[in-house]
Amino acid sequence: MKKKTTILLTAGILFVSANLYLALKDDSKAVRSSYINKWATVGKESLTETLQASGVVTPKDEHYIYYNEVSGEFKSFLVKEGDKIDSSTTLFEYSSDNIDEDLAELEAERSQLVRESTLIEEQIQQLLYLQSVSISSSNNSAPVFGDGSSGSDSSDLLLVSIEKEIYDKQLEKSRVKAEIDKYDDLIDAYDGSDELGRSSEVAGTVKKINYELKNPIITIISDIPKVEGVFTEQDLKNVEEGMEVYIKSDLFKGTVGGTLTKIAEYPETDPSVKNESRYPFEIELEQDQNQDPIVKGTHVDVDVVINQVVNASTVPEKSVKKGKKNSYIYVLNEKGVVEERKIKKGLTEGDKVEVKKGAKFGEIVMKNPDKIQQVNSPFFNRLNIELLKKKTFKEEGKRTIFKHIMVGFFK
Repeated sequence: MKKKTTILLTAGILFVSANLYLALKDDSKAVRSSYINKWATVGKESLTETLQASGVVTPKDEHYIYYNEVSGEFKSFLVKEGDKIDSSTTLFEYSSDNIDEDLAELEAERSQLVRESTLIEEQIQQLLYLQSVSISSSNNSAPVFGDGSSGSDSSDLLLVSIEKEIYDKQLEKSRVKAEIDKYDDLIDAYDGSDELGRSSEVAGTVKKINYELKNPIITIISDIPKVEGVFTEQDLKNVEEGMEVYIKSDLFKGTVGGTLTKIAEYPETDPSVKNESRYPFEIELEQDQNQDPIVKGTHVDVDVVINQVVNASTVPEKSVKKGKKNSYIYVLNEKGVVEERKIKKGLTEGDKVEVKKGAKFGEIVMKNPDKIQQVNSPFFNRLNIELLKKKTFKEEGKRTIFKHIMVGFFK
């Protein structure tokens, strides 16, 4: 027991003495070593640069209903301001002395649409037949050209073209059918009297009714919202139509995406030398059934995405040291040395900086470059007591442990 105590005591004295000697020695490595207590890993993430603006929620579309006195005598409105209406809601009714002529005109227009629908259906059937023939031909044989290449590519293109044509015709047929249904409603609304009704062609909300019958006598706004705002002259050099946009407000959770669809080419007021011009813009919002309702007339914050980098190598902004001409980071490399790296900075978002050149994902960098004693010198950090467990020593092995002790003792 006494022998063990003597050995441990002697080793301790030697360790302390050696470290005191190394610390007090001129040009000692211990003096030149940097104590690192904060570091970060070069990450990989997407950075986004945005331009902030203000906006207000407005209806996407506004439709105007006009009344022609020649059509007949106005009877009454069948809707009120604030009413929500469908595309077939009857808005007002009027009487006509020429009711028979009006009905005949409606029926004639309906008949024309029916003929158009029949013609489209015949075209669809012809295209379906052509499609089946093309598929059969391409399966049975593939022409071979003089250079040995196959003609299968042209067959594929033909099939794709036919398929697209069928799709377009079916859409056109659906549109014509909706028109026929509308005329059916108008004709059915005639109850034998001399009164007719004017139906809405769009769904939305009745915004305004002019009871003096001055056109437009009814204004309908769509239920779909959009966002309007203005850009400054300085903003114009950074934005363009088609850019991605996010809006947020205290009135709904999260953000709502959209697209910058319109930027006016002329300012909202007459240009003046004394005042900065401001240019109106519009944003079309993405439809999300799970999103809280966006109340029209409310103000929102607008973030326009003017630059974005995906999977960028990033470091904390405070880890970057600015020189006279260049920027640097300090990498704690595998040799145990603080390595200075010149970097090329990219996008900055919050406290993160994109490193375009000079760092790799996963490398360790100093968070506070001002703590460096000397570049290309060793570094050390605080001992983590939690790692001093039996399990850790067993996993490392005796040889590795001895190696680490010697490195620590002599360095």
